[in-house]
Amino acid sequence: MRTACLLTVLFVLAPATAAADICQPKMLRPPVLKLIKPLMDLRIKQNQDQFTEDGRWKGESPHTPEIQKRFESLLSDRSKVGDEALAYLLNVYMGEHPGEELVCEVTNRGKHMLPLITAYAKCTPLTGLEPLPKFVRGSGALPDMAKKSILSSKKCKYEN
Repeated sequence: MRTACLLTVLFVLAPATAAADICQPKMLRPPVLKLIKPLMDLRIKQNQDQFTEDGRWKGESPHTPEIQKRFESLLSDRSKVGDEALAYLLNVYMGEHPGEELVCEVTNRGKHMLPLITAYAKCTPLTGLEPLPKFVRGSGALPDMAKKSILSSKKCKYEN
């Protein structure tokens, strides 16, 4: 009898728990979107310029210098909007070196970044440019790397 009651309770509660875990992404806040959407639009164009559908290198994109300029500007934006923008970018593939710079900058910002990183990794906000091309979508590794690095309390340096 107890087993039947327990199973009934678990069965009734399971849908509520499962529904709470479903990602229902929302659009980034307008000030964050104002920074991220133009960068992501250029990043998508850069990806199309540089790679074939199967990922072979075609050549450097003319959009690269503007992307680097905008990315570096975000790294130096220490506002709440800048924090949110960087937390979003942890879920995007900007390149190997920019990814390292991004993790380093987020690490240096400290523990106040942890809730944003966790929330955005669990349910990445929208920009209106979805679905992102496969070579622009992040692997999911950077948010965890950033969280571990922040929790280590170590600071890092990068060239910007």
